[in-house]
Amino acid sequence: MGKLIIGDNMKKKKKINKNKNIFNNKYTYITIFLILILLSYLTVANMVNIEKYFRDILFYPTKLLDNHTFIEEVNNELQSENEDLKKLLEIKESLIDYDVVYATVIQRNNSYWFNTITINKGKSDGIEENMAVVDSNGLIGSIDKASNNTSVIKLITMDDKYNNISVKIKGEEEINKILKVSNNKLIIEGINKNAKVSIGNKIVTNGLSDKFPSGIIIGEIISLDNDFYNVSNIATVKLAADMENIRFVAILKRKI
Repeated sequence: MGKLIIGDNMKKKKKINKNKNIFNNKYTYITIFLILILLSYLTVANMVNIEKYFRDILFYPTKLLDNHTFIEEVNNELQSENEDLKKLLEIKESLIDYDVVYATVIQRNNSYWFNTITINKGKSDGIEENMAVVDSNGLIGSIDKASNNTSVIKLITMDDKYNNISVKIKGEEEINKILKVSNNKLIIEGINKNAKVSIGNKIVTNGLSDKFPSGIIIGEIISLDNDFYNVSNIATVKLAADMENIRFVAILKRKI
């Protein structure tokens, strides 16, 4: 009998505690409700964006992380751009017969990525058609069209039968040939099988055209294959310039 009374008392205590919790929860809900009413009043009366305020508080650490990452990316990009500009500045020292106009790429057509790019310099800066254009690594093309403030550069990767460049193969012997685009590759045809040409030989402009000064690096030979008739060799050339990521260029103007 005593055990039953004790058990009943414990049940009553639990029930009372539960009721107290419910009572306390009710007061909690009422308090929250009153706070919400106050915040609503502040929002209407003082034009305070409460939702944004609390959202910013909740997500502030995330924003800080995102900002930190963003700042790092910007700094890395600026550092990379500075390195590119430093390399471009060295071009001026190596081409003393030319004035150099520096420009930034402002447009590129996704459908014709390797055909043309547009830069932020034009006739008002002394830019004319057929001027050679280089980046920090080597030749990339020539001025195709020039307006007052912008110019279009025809890239050396453009698959055009007129887009041929007089070049020199620099190896054990120097050989003058024509570099052209074929099947999305830069090739040099008609190389004598007995010529001392090998993979890794550098390709530079030979200066035999008015468009390109002599000695501008273009790239290097990465393969040598027989032609269709097995009469001569065909060299495939890898460009020194990164044609997918051109940001800064230098236009070469012959000094008068």
